[in-house]
Amino acid sequence: MPASAEEVHRDALVIDLHLDTPQRLLDRHFDLGEPLRDFGQVNLETLRRGNVGAVFFVLWHAPELPESGAHARALALAEAVRAQVARHSDALVLAGSADEIVAARRAGKIAVLLGLEGGEALRGDVGELSRMHALGVRYVGLTWNAHTAFADAGKPDTPRHGGLSALGRAAIAEMNRLGIAVDLSHLSDASAAQAIAVSKAPVLATHSCARALADHRRNLPDDLVRAVAANGGVVGVNFHSAFLDAAYAARVAAAEKAHAPELEALTRSLENADLVTRMWSPFLFEMRLGYELPRPPLSVLVDHVEHLVKMAGVDHVAIGTDFDGGIVPPAGIDSPADLPELTAALLDRGHSPDDVRKILGGNFLRVLRDVERVSRELGGSAR
Repeated sequence: MPASAEEVHRDALVIDLHLDTPQRLLDRHFDLGEPLRDFGQVNLETLRRGNVGAVFFVLWHAPELPESGAHARALALAEAVRAQVARHSDALVLAGSADEIVAARRAGKIAVLLGLEGGEALRGDVGELSRMHALGVRYVGLTWNAHTAFADAGKPDTPRHGGLSALGRAAIAEMNRLGIAVDLSHLSDASAAQAIAVSKAPVLATHSCARALADHRRNLPDDLVRAVAANGGVVGVNFHSAFLDAAYAARVAAAEKAHAPELEALTRSLENADLVTRMWSPFLFEMRLGYELPRPPLSVLVDHVEHLVKMAGVDHVAIGTDFDGGIVPPAGIDSPADLPELTAALLDRGHSPDDVRKILGGNFLRVLRDVERVSRELGGSAR
């Protein structure tokens, strides 16, 4: 008898490669044991209901912060995550390796790992990668939406380096040695292609969709998708409707234009406020706009998964939802609790239970083991 969607999802080791929840923990003083609020999407209840076995909580900073501020914020976000793990030790455990993710699953706990988004927090010093590794960081994106000393970001501004800088290449070599994966998701196409060529270990695009289906600069073109596969890495599908569906993105742009005077007035009113207030008030305003619009159906997300499978092969696709990162997911997917809906939809499209389990987490676990293997071969500290 074929396995049901419920059985397949229950048996899968579900790993989400990208959650922006740490900002809520630090700035909003949110506790993962509390009910969701302020358009939040992640708490212990939703993770449990979604059978999530491991998560990457991301250390992100606003690009206007100076490098010293970005570094301090990364440390503060990491401490906020550690405090939650300590407070909810019955449900969460810090992990730093594939074996520890598996051990957490066997113990009935959710493994928590860290990712760093934005090279500014490294303060231009490759040596900072060792400190980040010690904190639990297991992947690093050398840019967010601004060019850094390490690489050009995927944005329309004039390139600063033409891809990676010499410092960026040195950072990737050190990441390979330490056992930190390279995240391509916010890099320019040139930076991403060069990072794949330079890295001795498999790379990640932790939260990216297919540009062939939605022409957004945050999505990967097919040639880069195939290059990630050839490198042995994975692409984690992003759940943001604006990256999945060009029509929804156009509706968002029109709504933001229509409400621009209100947002400008709000921003002016916050000129003397602290940084956290200046960040969060416009964020919540824009989230309201996004949720007021008709969302694309779940089938659009499945289309992106299937396109990536077609381009890269089923062994090179994962999930990186971007929950709590200002995203509006497709209809029917409001939080990690709804991940079984994706499992059911993939099975309905004819994907085998084994392949669905790979996409949900198995592929990433393999990549992490390969990153650790390369680290050991280079005499690094991967455990």
